[in-house]
This record gives sequence, structure tokens and C-alpha cells, in this order.
Amino acid sequence: MAPDLMTSIRGGMALAMFALGVLSCSAGLWTILSREYQRSLKGIAAQSNRLHARSLTEVGVVPVLDASARLVEATNQMIRTAMGVGAFLCLIGLAMCVIALWIFAG
Repeated sequence: MAPDLMTSIRGGMALAMFALGVLSCSAGLWTILSREYQRSLKGIAAQSNRLHARSLTEVGVVPVLDASARLVEATNQMIRTAMGVGAFLCLIGLAMCVIALWIFAG
């Protein structure tokens, strides 16, 4: 193949990989900075506090309170998982950008 064609292909690959890296990094940042989960957790915690106050007077609310506590715990785990996925996406995006720059420079 012609050297100009190889240079064009390598440049296109580097540009595509850099664009995917930027996209991946921005998706990771969006996942980390999203406040959607925090609002849900605050709402669930507020409802849990109301249920706890009610469970002191009514015996039948105790199982609902236990389920509410498990729901808060599950939401906490979901937030931690989302933060981990966001960090992973950021690192993969950064690595792709570095590799793209290496391909373009080489």
C-alpha cells in the first residue's frame, strides 16, 4: 500500500480512538456527577424516618420499617456501584486518549 494511504488510515484510527476516549470520559464524569441517585436516597431516608416514628406507636409497621431499611441499603450500594462505573469509564477514556495520541505521534 502507498505510504500516504497508511498515514491516512493511522490518522483516522487515532482520531476515532481519541473521540471514543473523550466520549467515554465524559460519560464517566456524567455518571459520577449525576445527582439523581442522591435525591432518591434523601427521599427514601425521609420516608424511612417517618416510618420509624410511626413504628413506635404501631406494631404492624415494623416489617415495613425493616423493608425500608433494606431499600436504603440497596440504594446506597447502587450509588457506590454507579460511582465505580463512572470512575472506570473515566480511566478507560483517558487510556484511549493516550493511546490515540501515541498512535498519532508514532
